Amino acid sequence: MADENMGDPVDQKTSDLGRKLLDNKVVLLGIIVVLQAIMAIAITQFVIVPRLDLQVAGMSGDQEAENSDLADELGVIVGLEEIIVTLQSNGKVPNYLRINVNLEVDSQKTANQVITRLPQLRDIVILTLSSKSAAELTSSDGTQTLRAEIFRRLAEKLPPNALKNIYFSDLVIQ
Repeated sequence: MADENMGDPVDQKTSDLGRKLLDNKVVLLGIIVVLQAIMAIAITQFVIVPRLDLQVAGMSGDQEAENSDLADELGVIVGLEEIIVTLQSNGKVPNYLRINVNLEVDSQKTANQVITRLPQLRDIVILTLSSKSAAELTSSDGTQTLRAEIFRRLAEKLPPNALKNIYFSDLVIQ
């Protein structure tokens, strides 16, 4: 009878070990933290990430259409590289102009034409700039007049309505 009350000694040891682990607060806290981390990773991977991917895919399609419309409106920018010219001067000291001219054209096809004709277009800009004096360029309307003249001369060498605008990204007179 005594043996019936004692139970199996292996079961008794396992049961005591389980109680001791659960009674130890540090071990219990560690188990809870590990389970929470596993649940957080599972929720992130199987619930949140798939929803984000759908939203990003939807946004990128809209964004691509928006960017292509914006590119059609704005055009393509092509740089003519840095140009340094000697300006006309009445004095003994020459004046120099350093400028970066960028062209905005209507399409990539026109941009490719500009790149192939780059020496010719740079020559037009250099001749236009070297005919100016420092006083003309530093006047209140000097740069606007220069911009209009360069635009007119370059537009003659490009297909009709291909040149949308020109920009000076650097203009230094010395």
